[in-house]
Formats: sequence, C-alpha cells, structure tokens
Amino acid sequence: MLLMKVEEMQQEVRNINQKFYEALTTADLSLMEELWVKSDDVQCVHPGWPLLHGWEKVKESWKNIFESGGLTNIEISNIFVDVAGDTAWLNCTEKLSYTIGDQVVITLAQTTNIFEYKDSAWRMVLHHASPMPMPPTEKEIPNLQ
Repeated sequence: MLLMKVEEMQQEVRNINQKFYEALTTADLSLMEELWVKSDDVQCVHPGWPLLHGWEKVKESWKNIFESGGLTNIEISNIFVDVAGDTAWLNCTEKLSYTIGDQVVITLAQTTNIFEYKDSAWRMVLHHASPMPMPPTEKEIPNLQ
C-alpha cells in the first residue's frame, strides 16, 4: 500500500464504496459481510437509528433492513474521498427510493463511510447516514411578489 499513489488509493476506496451500495441496493448480505471489518470496534448509524456498535449488531441491522424490503434504488452524489495512511473516509449524499404500499417515497441522507486498509484490502469500519431535508421544488417555492 505504501507504494500506491493517493489517487490510486482514493479510487480503490470509491470502488469498495460502490460495492457497498451494490450490496445495499440488491439486499446482498454476503457481499455486505465481505466489505466490513469483523470486530467489536465497527459502528453504524442508519438514518434515524441509534449508534450500533460491533459487527454482530451491524450485521443484524443489515439483515433486518434487507428482509423488510421496500428499498428500490439508491443514487449517490457529491462524493469526496480522503486517505491518510491506512484510513480513508468518504462523504456522499444518498438519494434513497422506497416503495411503501403503492407509493414511492424519496429521502436524502448525508453519509460518511470510513474504511481501514486491512489484510491487503479496504474494509468498512463505520457507516453513518443522517437524514437531510428535501430541497424545495419550484412548485413549493412561494411567489414573493
């Protein structure tokens, strides 16, 4: 890893982050497990949830989310990656689409994902997603004249 350029490490982090969102979108618990460090030190905060500490609790949360269904799509934007030694953090905005009954609901979350370089690969140690307000649409902006 020491011989890698910062840009190469940032791209590796972007790639592993993309796999994380692939696992989330496809409800693939096996892929999700591959992406995380398996320790009591990992942490996860889903939007509106309390902090989960330790891999077993984090894994159980993903299992419950996947079994509940409803998530139809995730788009990420505003991606920023920084790397310092064997730690990397990625900030992004999530646009999540859910189906509830016959209605599609869209929410936004500001997210920080932290990765460690462990056993020759980047692995997630923290996922923190905080709800964001939806921006107003043109229809919702009042006429101020």
